[in-house]
Amino acid sequence: MTTPIVILHGWSDDKESFRNLAHKLQGKLERPITDLWLGDYISLDDDVNVDDIIDAMQRAWLDAKLPTADVIIHSTGGLVIRHWMQKYYVSKNSKPPIRNLVMLAPANFGSPLAHTGRTILGRIFKGDREGGKPFQTGTHVLKSLEMASPYTWRLAEMDRFAPNAFSKFGVRCTVIVGNHGYKGLRSLANKDGSDGTVYVATANLNCARLPLRVKRQNGEFEVGKIEEARGETAFLVLDGFDHGSVTGNKSCPAKLLNPIVEALTVTQNNFPGWKRKCATATARVTKKYSGEADSDRHAFQNLVVHVIDDQGNEVDDYVIEFYGDFLEEEDELADVFNQKVVRGVHAYKDNASYRSFMIDSSVLFRYIDSSRETLSISLSALPDINQERTLAGYRTFEDDDIGALKIPYQELKKYFSPHRTLFVEITLPRYQKPEVFSLENLQN
Repeated sequence: MTTPIVILHGWSDDKESFRNLAHKLQGKLERPITDLWLGDYISLDDDVNVDDIIDAMQRAWLDAKLPTADVIIHSTGGLVIRHWMQKYYVSKNSKPPIRNLVMLAPANFGSPLAHTGRTILGRIFKGDREGGKPFQTGTHVLKSLEMASPYTWRLAEMDRFAPNAFSKFGVRCTVIVGNHGYKGLRSLANKDGSDGTVYVATANLNCARLPLRVKRQNGEFEVGKIEEARGETAFLVLDGFDHGSVTGNKSCPAKLLNPIVEALTVTQNNFPGWKRKCATATARVTKKYSGEADSDRHAFQNLVVHVIDDQGNEVDDYVIEFYGDFLEEEDELADVFNQKVVRGVHAYKDNASYRSFMIDSSVLFRYIDSSRETLSISLSALPDINQERTLAGYRTFEDDDIGALKIPYQELKKYFSPHRTLFVEITLPRYQKPEVFSLENLQN
């Protein structure tokens, strides 16, 4: 009995985009494909959220009596399949019915275009006309897809950092993503470091997280240990492909088809070798562009910051500061970092305590390798307890209020890694002035 293949599309798409790839696979795979399924799900309806999609997917999977399958997903399908595996199988300590999982340009940790889909222009150009709701674009799905969304943070906590990663159950995952933006009119949507729709860094499942806590006694940063994601994932950057062409919708050259086939047929024994092969190819592509000062295909890191206080409150009014050894006007490292290294900042629309910083690692490493400076990172947050009328808040504005996380140049690549998402949660101490609560002794 051959293993079925299931293909899932992304946001605002449908199964028709994958008929060409399905046809190519039938002529390329050594095993006969007698059981190939194209999934279709609603993504442009404002009433539908990701839980609705995966609940409906589970019913459809069971109704079709699908056994263990090989699965190919595109874009938003990455969140759908991960959430589905977590909710129905991994959280119950059960093996998901997937053998090999191939992710094509998945939006695992967000898309820079997601929040634009919720704007009036997004509703005009992407609205669900065929479904009879012309100005609906799938608000709940887009909120999940937005950069720095709490949803992708929580999902990562469940399936990338919890002991039960899906790969523990034998699911072999390969992420394949292009590094070239769209051409023609659609190039207006391109972002440096992206394939036109998702960043290379946000496609990669090999993420990490870092806890930082500001000490109450002296304002210095207590730095936790960087924790790498659990589970084995192969990651391949394909030079020259954009978000659409990586699906093989119109053309499926050997450069694209061969790695998809290899990812579909990899076994448990040769998966480590496949991972190394993908890493070698990705390093070759990265090196090709890392020396170009103005290349849009540099190696970026998606730095996702979440700020809370020691009461558990989310802090949504803050500024992250990047500078050299000392915060001065003539700070060249601050100029380089803030003008050339940080290529984009996005605060999550519904909760600004979550923010994404797109970091150009290529520019950063070139500068640091020559200057050998220490990078300092600190923040300022409101409300400021030092203000006369502020009764409760944070100490971050005065020189002796808060220190900085200082990263020597020798350790920089530990904190800023190409093609990666790093989740950083910063905890601030919260202070109250004496007048917030007082006791009067009537005996005196």
